[in-house]
Amino acid sequence: MMFFAKLHPLIVHFPVALLTSGVVFEVYGSLRKDEVVTTAGRFNTRLGFWCIFPVLLVGFLGMLSLGNTEKFKDFLSDHLRFAFLTAATFLIAMVVSRYFRSRLGRVVYFLALAAGLVCVLRTGYYGGELVHRFNLPASGWAQ
Repeated sequence: MMFFAKLHPLIVHFPVALLTSGVVFEVYGSLRKDEVVTTAGRFNTRLGFWCIFPVLLVGFLGMLSLGNTEKFKDFLSDHLRFAFLTAATFLIAMVVSRYFRSRLGRVVYFLALAAGLVCVLRTGYYGGELVHRFNLPASGWAQ
């Protein structure tokens, strides 16, 4: 299980980069009416969305190997909360983009993308604090 705690910080950056660049490209492409940029953003957003799930699984398995979490439990709790909010928000965006193609659906889609971007950045903030402030996974190993 300790393997997963070390693996998670290594693989999490890929979906974070895809989701961040995807949202930025989709918004920029839509505002500039540039279909190539919008398509690139849409591709990154969808690939990033699907990459969330293995990262969530690895992170959850890694969390199980952590020992005394008392000193960083608030950060871990917030990291988990925003990780699941990220997945849920992008899931809403994917469902809306697939099944609600009206003008209102497009507005809801872009609002979900914006909320998802905020969630992924907050998740990253708390994850960074766990790694750099609390020296995880090294200091949190179960004995």
